[in-house]
Amino acid sequence: MGYQDDYAMRTITDLVRAIARLALGKEDISYELSQNPEDDRGPEALYRRITAMAEAGDINGAENCLYEELDTDDTGYLEMGLAFYMFINQFSDEFLYGASYSREEVVDGINSLSAQFGISGFESFVDTTIL
Repeated sequence: MGYQDDYAMRTITDLVRAIARLALGKEDISYELSQNPEDDRGPEALYRRITAMAEAGDINGAENCLYEELDTDDTGYLEMGLAFYMFINQFSDEFLYGASYSREEVVDGINSLSAQFGISGFESFVDTTIL
């Protein structure tokens, strides 16, 4: 991983942290799932499903699933969605490219998710020209 890749990943992480701080009052996003998938409900069940899809290379399908099942009345879904984009951000550029996805799409997804919850103003936080 080159310096530019590392910088892009850190900048995306900083974007998520800023939104989490503003909207959720949290310094960081760490999404914990139960050991037993049968115990998952709501955002937990969705998170487990979409991260498995993303790991299998279907990031676009996972993202579509996220937006189809998003409940904007529950900030737990915002936290879960931000955790999902942090999860995707950890993939290598090669993996993202192979899945027809990019770091720029990670940033766009974070901003789109935030907008669904009435949060805006972060669109220029990450210079996507370097991604």
